[in-house]
Amino acid sequence: MQRTILVLALALGCAAAQAREVHMSCNIDSRYSLVAGDQAMIFTQADGRPGRVVMGDGAIAVDGHAVSLSSQDQARVRQFDAELRLLLPESQKVATAAIGIAFDALGEVAKALASHPREMLADLERSRAIALRELNSHPTFLFSHDDDAINAVIEPIVSRFVPEIAGGAVSLAFHAIFASDHERDAMEARMNRLAQTMDHEIDARSKALEPLADSMCQRLKRMDAIDNALDYRLPNGGRLELLSVDKQATAQTP
Repeated sequence: MQRTILVLALALGCAAAQAREVHMSCNIDSRYSLVAGDQAMIFTQADGRPGRVVMGDGAIAVDGHAVSLSSQDQARVRQFDAELRLLLPESQKVATAAIGIAFDALGEVAKALASHPREMLADLERSRAIALRELNSHPTFLFSHDDDAINAVIEPIVSRFVPEIAGGAVSLAFHAIFASDHERDAMEARMNRLAQTMDHEIDARSKALEPLADSMCQRLKRMDAIDNALDYRLPNGGRLELLSVDKQATAQTP
């Protein structure tokens, strides 16, 4: 029985840690980093050419040189810019929700397992604020070279709470060794109820994000189509290709 309680408690800690894993994959990527300005969007890459593309008001400058665009391409650039400016706040909304799911789950586990739940809850709230500030300071994180920029912000913060949660789980299991059968049954029932509640809550909140994530993917696909439709060619004859589709991942997507 005490082993069952330990397994349940550790499973709760793992579930809370994994609640940070809210993914949005559209199989669309960019080799550029992005800086969003009021007047222009600035795309840069350290390796490869062009190294800098500035887009704004239907115009493009490549590596510091304004390029001549047809009227059709000017319209496409304006459309791409408009879609991008709508995408950025949507990505912030998803990121904020992902942080909420992760830290709320950890908070519930802290109440049940932490040796000092009040202190840990206060520390979690401070860490939540840090994670939100980090993401808000990088609203263009979708154009990050990190494969999962949201988790890259949350994971280091969340991971430091896992040892205390695991320690609490072990302490609970030791307590169960010396408890009566009735007390152990009550502990196991409590852990089961909390696990089921957390699973339901995490699943429901993650599913609630799916319509927005799907909308963002559709927006990215429209942007990629606009990017591909540009008549403009680089000096080497290549496409600008601000976005690119991972064809292998797309082919594997059910």
